[in-house]
Amino acid sequence: MDGCFRWPRQVKELLLSFGQLKAFNLVKDAATGLGKGYAFAEYVENSITDQAIAGLNGMQLGDKKLIVQRASVGAKNANAAVVAPVQIQVPGLSLVGSSGPPTEVLCLLNMVTPDELKDEEEYEDILEDIREECNKYGVVRSVEIPRPIEGVDVPGCGKVFVEFNSIVDCQKAQQALTGRKFSDRVVVTSYFDPDKYHRREF
Repeated sequence: MDGCFRWPRQVKELLLSFGQLKAFNLVKDAATGLGKGYAFAEYVENSITDQAIAGLNGMQLGDKKLIVQRASVGAKNANAAVVAPVQIQVPGLSLVGSSGPPTEVLCLLNMVTPDELKDEEEYEDILEDIREECNKYGVVRSVEIPRPIEGVDVPGCGKVFVEFNSIVDCQKAQQALTGRKFSDRVVVTSYFDPDKYHRREF
């Protein structure tokens, strides 16, 4: 995958938005050390697996679509899910599950692409749309959308970070925005560490 959508990291963060992972293994080519394009994940709570599959299967991530299904690895690992970015039809998505301990900062995934952020006018429009939408749920202190820089792996590129005045406001936004459509993409949300946000450690 090109640009700042490094899919293993993105996929792991999407999986974590549903609950705590027991294991996440990116399958690599033994000769080159590069990822083969799929991974195995296992949740601590068995019940989360079906929620994650329902929410993530068919999701657009950069220029790929995810296919997420139960791994055929024997009954003892029946709660493992396999993730592979391949071209498939997008099924109906139902995003459910927790997003970690609430904070004042909300991270929105699958909302923008690096290409959309390159154009200055489009970037400003996206920024204004997101601020306006989030203001419906509380006081927005700041919005950060890391933009792609040619030849640089920009941390957090492709994500949207919204800082609210309070945790309560952030929770309202999280509940309202999770699973919503933005430019025909289903939004996934997770809470983000405010200290990291202020240090711009995206």
